[in-house]
Amino acid sequence: MNFQEILQAIMDLNYKFRYYKSIESLFEYDQWSALPPEGAAYRQQTAAFIGEQKNALYKGDAARRAGEYLAGVSPDEIENEIERGLIRTFLLRRREAERTPEDILRRYNLIRADCMNAWNRAREAKDYKIFMPWMKQAFDMKKEIALAVNPDMPAFDTLVSMTDEGLSVKEVSGQFDILKQGLRSLLDRWDCRKDYAEETRDERLPEGRPDRMAAFAQRLARELGYRPERGGFNDRVVHGFTSFMGPRDARVSTYKSGSSNLIFTCLHEAGHAMYSAGSSDEVAAAGMWGGIEGGFHEANARFFENMIGRSRAYWEHYYPQLQEEIPEFRDIPEEMFYSFTHRVKPTLRRISADEVTYSLHAILRFELERDYFAGELTAEDMAEAWNDKYEEYLGIRPADDTEGVLQDMHWAGDYIGYFQSYALGNIYDGQILEAVKRDIPDMEEQMRRGRIQPVTEWMEENIWRHGCCLTAGEMIRRLTGGGLDAKPFLKYLENIYGNAA
Repeated sequence: MNFQEILQAIMDLNYKFRYYKSIESLFEYDQWSALPPEGAAYRQQTAAFIGEQKNALYKGDAARRAGEYLAGVSPDEIENEIERGLIRTFLLRRREAERTPEDILRRYNLIRADCMNAWNRAREAKDYKIFMPWMKQAFDMKKEIALAVNPDMPAFDTLVSMTDEGLSVKEVSGQFDILKQGLRSLLDRWDCRKDYAEETRDERLPEGRPDRMAAFAQRLARELGYRPERGGFNDRVVHGFTSFMGPRDARVSTYKSGSSNLIFTCLHEAGHAMYSAGSSDEVAAAGMWGGIEGGFHEANARFFENMIGRSRAYWEHYYPQLQEEIPEFRDIPEEMFYSFTHRVKPTLRRISADEVTYSLHAILRFELERDYFAGELTAEDMAEAWNDKYEEYLGIRPADDTEGVLQDMHWAGDYIGYFQSYALGNIYDGQILEAVKRDIPDMEEQMRRGRIQPVTEWMEENIWRHGCCLTAGEMIRRLTGGGLDAKPFLKYLENIYGNAA
């Protein structure tokens, strides 16, 4: 076989892999929207079967022949970006499929429904002990899988690299230490403003009718560039998420609410959706659509939620429209609305945290995972360690396990080694914002006139069209000329929040 025949074989495998991934996205969409409780067990068996078929793709004869042919080929030697991405992802998936013990993988897939059920029961009872043995099983099986895939690397490094390819725990921890220091310095200045805390303690923004707020939020998402022919809105879930069904099919799920927080949720999920569906035709045809997984996908979502959606320039244009569409805001001055959307106030809930404290929620979860896999923390100690870190980093302590260690569904839902992505997304955003402003110096002035399209077009041309052909490290070097760097994000926060502290 020659190189082009090998490349076609790899592409065929990639197509099938993406078909299975699309089925899994449909399962997730249904699970959180419509799946009846008594249907969960069969669904989990079906999902386990799909997972096995997906994994088996890279263990068959076609994969073996391609692997043998490419044994002496480095992806770095391939000039074509799409071909290089295809080969890189093929080699990673083949190594993982070959080395993952089938019995462990099947046992892990079969306990996932039990993990989620135990997590739900534990939340209702506010008792971590109900979930703890299931979490321990999941963590320990993930460790077995990670060590089998890469026996020469610590398990947590492998798990982190499965989500954020190319990053080591050491590099992430180093940037998080820089970020923590800057955030806590900023927080210390806010903590000195006791009068601010006293003044705003009991104040709330008004809420409108949920149907009107949803219509307004969805319109803003469309005006960012979220195309209705590439997705739609589902409002039947508790927490917002985006489902990546196909190269031109990315659907946003949100909750029903009259709160203006729904606006930021829609902008966030629209960022995910536009990135996923924004690959070039050539990239989509190769099956490399969807965007870089992990922190870089979070960056695209949080960029539109925060860098655009919370900016003063954005609301100078859109706030009069909010007042027109949602009558409850007509007596609320724009400056008051802007101040409320930029309050810095530590909270126990990650998903409702402000821009300054949000990264600390992600970092402490990453550190708990890191310490567990390093043998420095046990499952029995996790709840207390969680509470201690909240007290240390944010000055508040959960009153019960539902406020604390049971807050997120991630550890019950197979997102182990994922939490670093949320804080990495913020770091990447600081770097992306500098690159956008370098190329669009009048970005803010254009937003004041309601012109968001230049930013969206910049994202599409510089980031989205590449799909997942590049790693996050390769992409950020293209955009900035350097590597992962927390300082631009800290600079952004200082510009927005420093003067108010």
